[in-house]
Amino acid sequence: MNSLLRLLPFLLLLGCSAHAMAETAVNSIRVSSRLDLNSIIVSGVDVVFFYDTSIVADQPLTQFEWYSNKRDYRATHADAIDIVNLPIPQGFGGATLKLPARHQSALKVLVFAEHQSSASSSFDITGMQEVLIEIDQFGLIVSNQ
Repeated sequence: MNSLLRLLPFLLLLGCSAHAMAETAVNSIRVSSRLDLNSIIVSGVDVVFFYDTSIVADQPLTQFEWYSNKRDYRATHADAIDIVNLPIPQGFGGATLKLPARHQSALKVLVFAEHQSSASSSFDITGMQEVLIEIDQFGLIVSNQ
């Protein structure tokens, strides 16, 4: 019992530091379309999982920054990120994304879309559990279900 009491401050400190470095709550991501099946928008969605604290603050924030540097970013941070890409062809109805095996340990999860305005910010879904991404003619609508 005394040894447990001596460990209590250490355990509390460990719990506080683990909370400060929170991991994602994302359990599932569903993408659906609000577009007419005959719509001619051909696009794509990238969901990026960040695992390294050194790059979390250095993440691209706009659609333009992500897509213009995606290849270099993937090459220089390959072990610290996972990218789930979903192509959106004409007539797309919806899909549930297959999450990376280590997705729950991601420190940040961002969503980018090719047909969003280039100045649009990414969507931060780190704190969401059941994510719904809806595509319409203007871009994305992201919500927690």
